[in-house]
Amino acid sequence: MVATGLADFDNRIRDLADREKECASLFEEIRNGIGEKSLRYLALRDSCKELRKEIFRAAMSAGLTRERIKQEMSKARSQTTTRK
Repeated sequence: MVATGLADFDNRIRDLADREKECASLFEEIRNGIGEKSLRYLALRDSCKELRKEIFRAAMSAGLTRERIKQEMSKARSQTTTRK
């Protein structure tokens, strides 16, 4: 994977981490009675699922292992804060 491809991979992982945190936040709001957030939650959940698949496909075709991908995702989740 060339440097630009690696940077794109990192950006996509950070984007996924941001989306996952927003999704978790929306889920909490829905649990607390803010049901109008449910459509946004469902759309975001589905987009996370698709982005995760794209990341795995691209990374594996570039020669990264599942373990390495999961490590990068975990690292991004611990570093990312939700942007509003």
